[in-house]
Order: sequence, then C-alpha cells, then structure tokens
Amino acid sequence: MKKIAQRLLEERQRLGYSQQYLAQAGGVTAREQRQYERGEDLPHADYLAALAEHGVDVVYVITGKRSTVVNISRDQAQTLIDNRVVGQEVSLDGGAEEDVYFKLSNPSGPPPDQS
Repeated sequence: MKKIAQRLLEERQRLGYSQQYLAQAGGVTAREQRQYERGEDLPHADYLAALAEHGVDVVYVITGKRSTVVNISRDQAQTLIDNRVVGQEVSLDGGAEEDVYFKLSNPSGPPPDQS
C-alpha cells in the first residue's frame, strides 16, 4: 500500500498539482487525498479513472511501470494494422521497459493536446 502512496505523491508533484487540486479532480476530499498519499487508505477505481483525465499515469501509480500513450488517428491506426506493426515489439528511444497504449483520436482533426 505504501508504494502506491509514494507513486501517487510522485505523480502529483511531477504534474505540479496541489493536494487540493488533485482531490477535486478525483472527486474526494483533501483529507482523503492526504490519506492516499500517506498510505493510510487505498484509492478507489473511480478516483483513479478521474485522475487519468488530468494526466496522471495511473498505470504507474498502481504497478510502478510507466506507460506511454500515443495519440493517433483512425487512419494511422489502420495503417499500423495493415502493415502488421501492431503486435510486433515496439522499440522506444532510451530502451526503458514501458507499455505503449494507442489512443484513437477524433478522425476529423489532429490528436488532442495532452499537456
């Protein structure tokens, strides 16, 4: 439980969020946020899902493994599938072991900004 607390705190600091902001983003009280970061209680799935919408790497918070989300259009995804790139090992710069997730963006425009 302590490791999740430490990673949650680390993610909040990485993003420059206050405890109050993250509590509001996750739909919990500031007291609950402090308890999560101290390891006194475990966060619930709906809280973590809400944090993901604010840029928190929830996979990292839970597992300790960083994830990478690549925003691509449906056409780009289809190209990957057509060229059989999906399913083959993806090599990332730096060689760190990361999971790579593809998030399909609205086909009518560019991928949304994740900042």
